[in-house]
Amino acid sequence: MARMRPTRKGAFYRIYRISRRHAWLVVIAALLISAAGAYYVRNIPIRGSFLDLLPHNDPLIDDYRHTEESLLQSDYLALLVSLDSPESLTDEQRTERLLSAAHRMKEELDKDPEFAEVTYEREIAPDIPDQYLVLYRLNKEELANIEASVASAEKAISGSEQSAQPLTTDLTNAYRQINEAFTRAIYGGGGVSLSSGEGVADIEAQLAGISSLNRGVIATIGNLSGLASVTENVREIESVFAPSAEKTVRAPEPFFSSDRKKILVNVRPQQASERGVIYCAQVMKKLYAALDRVDLHKYGVSVGVTGTYAFNTETNSVINSDMLNSTIISSIGVLVILLLAFGSLFYSIVALIPLVMGVILTMAWAKFIVNGFNLVTTFLPALVLGLGIDYSIHLIARYAEERSKGTPFNRALYLTVQKKGEAAFVGALTTAVVFLGLLLSRSRALFEMGAITGVGVLLSFLSTIFLLPALLTLFHFLFRFHHREGVINYSAHLSRFYQFITGRARAIFVIVLVLTFFIAFQAAQTHFIFSSKDMVPRVRSQEVLNEVLTAFGEDTTHLGDYYTFFAKDEDELTDIVDHLQKSDLVKGIESALSLLPVNLAEQRDLLNSLNIDSYIEQLDIIDRSLNERASAQTQIRALLAQFGLLQYVAGMNGEVPLTLSANRIQLELKEVQDKLSGIDATKARDDISALKDELASLNRNLLAVKSLPPAKTLLRDILMAIPEGIRARYMAPDGSYIVQALMVRSIYEEKNMQSFNAYASSFADKFFGMPLVAGKLEDYMRRDFLLSTGFALAMIILTLWRSMGGWKRALIAASPLILGYVWMLGGMRLLQVDFNFINITISPLLIGIGVDSGIHIMHRYLEEREASLDGAVERAGKMTTVAILVTSLTTMLVFGSLLVARTPGLRLLGVSALLGIGFTLLFSLIFLPSVLQIGGRKGV
Repeated sequence: MARMRPTRKGAFYRIYRISRRHAWLVVIAALLISAAGAYYVRNIPIRGSFLDLLPHNDPLIDDYRHTEESLLQSDYLALLVSLDSPESLTDEQRTERLLSAAHRMKEELDKDPEFAEVTYEREIAPDIPDQYLVLYRLNKEELANIEASVASAEKAISGSEQSAQPLTTDLTNAYRQINEAFTRAIYGGGGVSLSSGEGVADIEAQLAGISSLNRGVIATIGNLSGLASVTENVREIESVFAPSAEKTVRAPEPFFSSDRKKILVNVRPQQASERGVIYCAQVMKKLYAALDRVDLHKYGVSVGVTGTYAFNTETNSVINSDMLNSTIISSIGVLVILLLAFGSLFYSIVALIPLVMGVILTMAWAKFIVNGFNLVTTFLPALVLGLGIDYSIHLIARYAEERSKGTPFNRALYLTVQKKGEAAFVGALTTAVVFLGLLLSRSRALFEMGAITGVGVLLSFLSTIFLLPALLTLFHFLFRFHHREGVINYSAHLSRFYQFITGRARAIFVIVLVLTFFIAFQAAQTHFIFSSKDMVPRVRSQEVLNEVLTAFGEDTTHLGDYYTFFAKDEDELTDIVDHLQKSDLVKGIESALSLLPVNLAEQRDLLNSLNIDSYIEQLDIIDRSLNERASAQTQIRALLAQFGLLQYVAGMNGEVPLTLSANRIQLELKEVQDKLSGIDATKARDDISALKDELASLNRNLLAVKSLPPAKTLLRDILMAIPEGIRARYMAPDGSYIVQALMVRSIYEEKNMQSFNAYASSFADKFFGMPLVAGKLEDYMRRDFLLSTGFALAMIILTLWRSMGGWKRALIAASPLILGYVWMLGGMRLLQVDFNFINITISPLLIGIGVDSGIHIMHRYLEEREASLDGAVERAGKMTTVAILVTSLTTMLVFGSLLVARTPGLRLLGVSALLGIGFTLLFSLIFLPSVLQIGGRKGV
């Protein structure tokens, strides 16, 4: 280490000589290099797919990536045309407006050869039977009515609503037979005696049969009022099984939503979206130009656009916008902070010039080494801006300090480069080493961040250490630029602050450690959760897609714990769905089978199982009974007299149960008599006749559709007739069917996942589970987190040890970082922010960034201690605090700008970074001075 320090000092002396003596050449070289870099990055690629962030060379992750890429190959544009005020319009007016608007859009789009096909109607496949065709045109409410009609007809025909046996003959004959049997038993010596138990039992059995007949008659008469509704149900069923010619016209049908408030216009460009973002943007530009030529207000409609081209364009636009906004916010914020800290526009501008060069070189390096930026690394230019300004701030602060003391220009510049250059180099080197350690990560997000930022930080440092002294030289000598070379002096205020800190050093030391002990319990509970929705920006096309799926009778896009299966044909599809329905771990299933409105074949089989001929015979019996109602009532009157006599005889013989049975039957007969008298016989017979005709017709039609194919065999034709945006949910580009099974949360329990994987393998060859993928990715997250964090800590401690001259000093310099890291984790836990695939980068980021403040304070403390131990902490603190505050605030500003990003993961990264850097800054200003004050007398 003894040889290392002179070598390092010699290197910074040579840097000083080059920048001082060849200032013009340095500035010109910087301009040429920056210009070349800016030209090189003019069309820098930005990859907007979260799939680019996943680890490579893992079979499960690769399978997931390839499957997702395959499902995203569907190339379409869908225009959702919605009425602005549908409630004020009739159904006819809604239809007319939507069709007019769709037709006008088609006219404009057809004029542009870029659009190969524009449709807002679907062609009905000729293989779909007429019966199914009728069902597909019904909405959910109408389909529910059909199912209810089948259930109602089944109850009526099967007699399930009756509590007694059906009639076998008309009422006149039935009651005449009872009368004759009664007469023979009582008066004709039929052998029935009330004096024997066997005789009484025989009579009671006959009375039970009579009572059953009465109840059946009462129920049948009561059901007569509902025959009209049964007739309507049968007629509705028949309209499906034997549809009229007007219902089976196969003219093209518009893509109307179920409520007729929206219509879907499908657009297919000439080229696939795989041509790239630039082509997608050109397609969208032409599309919007065509829509602008359509007077949407005239038709009272609004248009939402979704599809692959829209999503790619919007995602790229959002990423670019977030990148630009972050850089602009950071640049303006940095300038404002510099003005407030230094009170000098000159120093603020001089500090920013090397920074611009550093950002340009970083972007050029990113394009060269990893072909641009991805979803996570788009904020790195702003980050390099925030990190790079640190070097300018510390150099300018030291230069201004020396000049304010009256130090000559050459001497002030030399001391600045020599003293602060070494500290800045150590900070840049430690930060770069930490970021380069990310190259060990399996995650492409962390790998590319390390590759870009590790070198970017060094490029920013080199730009500053060469260009800043050259600029100061040019402005001081060549241009005779008059400026105030001092900065705002906060020493008086800061002296009082550090006197307060050092005077209570032991108390602050103990309080911080005690609080950190309790915070550590919260920090230990921070979780790692993979969620793909955190990695994708929220764009309008996603919202429109959800509106399309909802409007056309589907659920919104799935986000959750799904297993995805693939079936090559309809039989395999049915088999997979049947097996999934048997699993307790499956909460819901979605497949193309859910598109079938009613399984008509099953309904047909249900109706075929009913004995319609027997029901028609029952209706004939009821019809004859009503026709001979007078004769039936005569027989009932005779029976009333007979049962009056039976009551008397039974009572005389002491047969109380028999007496009560005879009395009950008398009451039933009177009820039958009253109901027969109250019937509108003419209307009832008309209802019976109408129902008989409909049942006979239905019976004939059921025989005519026995050859109806199972609905599942028509799935492919059905899917090809629906919009591509909806079809892509059920059919993969290779033609296989997609089945998605929503799992219960307990699937993440190891035994459950293993059990379900074994079960799924028993009936499916091709499937993958989002819980499996998420679990694997979370394992990689933990690995990358621990590896990058451990490597960063090791490199930081090693670098600090070499720089500070001992392990004790290295640990003290790193203490604000360690404390800030623990408090960041505790704050994340309290805010319910977990680590995801993006914000795990904060761990090495914070370690690389947070150590700088400790390094600068420690270096200045050691320098001040050489002059005098007394007051060394206060002097070191007040001379470095402004620079530390400015550098930390500028870095926090960079991450704060991420809070307005439209990618959720980046916003969470911003929250985590603000917590980590904020706490590290706090402990750098209060804890580190306290430790130095306590350990100063011990030779620290």
